[in-house]
Amino acid sequence: MDLREMHYLLEIANTGHMTQAANNLFISQPALSKSLRKVENELGTELFYRDGNRLLPTDTGRIVIEKSSEILQLAANMNDAVDSTKNLKRGKVTLGCPSIVASLYLSELLIEFQRIYPEISFHLIEAGGAELTRLTASGEIDLAIVMRPIYSDLLNEIPIVKNQIVACAGQSHPWFSKSYVTISDFRNMPFITFDDTFNLHTQIMERFHSEHITPQITLTAASAHFLCQYAYLSNQLLILAQPMIKNQYGQYLFKVIDEMKQDINSTNILDKVGK
Repeated sequence: MDLREMHYLLEIANTGHMTQAANNLFISQPALSKSLRKVENELGTELFYRDGNRLLPTDTGRIVIEKSSEILQLAANMNDAVDSTKNLKRGKVTLGCPSIVASLYLSELLIEFQRIYPEISFHLIEAGGAELTRLTASGEIDLAIVMRPIYSDLLNEIPIVKNQIVACAGQSHPWFSKSYVTISDFRNMPFITFDDTFNLHTQIMERFHSEHITPQITLTAASAHFLCQYAYLSNQLLILAQPMIKNQYGQYLFKVIDEMKQDINSTNILDKVGK
């Protein structure tokens, strides 16, 4: 069964009449009937039955029609993406990204992109996720790469990386020997993390509030490098996304404590809806 035949099935289901469906499709009724019989023979079952003057889908027919609709939508989305790529010839893109995300992912992405589209240039804006979300929604920048959560109905969102939120402790911290921790373990336990300009901060706070725990935050900052250094010198716990810890791991004597269960952080590309 090809896309054309799927389209025919949907039109029969939508109209309930072979003649009307054929007229809408600009083909003859015998040709439409022949196409339907071909698909039914391939599947080995009838897809429609008559109820008075109407054609209604069988149980199997409903499944085939539902899946055909999904496949046709995916095909349409793919065509839109291809068309967008064809139109992307030259110009300048203003891209927002938190500095830590830029250090983890951005260089390789931009190098590969500009290898394919050498006439596209970029201007990079570095800020926290909350500010970049605002700038993208207002149209002040074209795209942003930020971490979830994202609170805006004005933005399209494409996940590109998923990472676990982790905590880490230095060798002299009492938690250094723990195999894993959960949010509930942080009751009355001081820690440091990103400040509230980062969406990761919001996500962490939501997890604490969902457990009815008041977080004991002693320091927030915008620099992962500074947070790692401070945690090492002060012997405090640090909560960040796992790649950020790994990026600093070789410089400081941290032990990454196992994943806080169910806490996933996603890095997404944002652009404005309708752009």
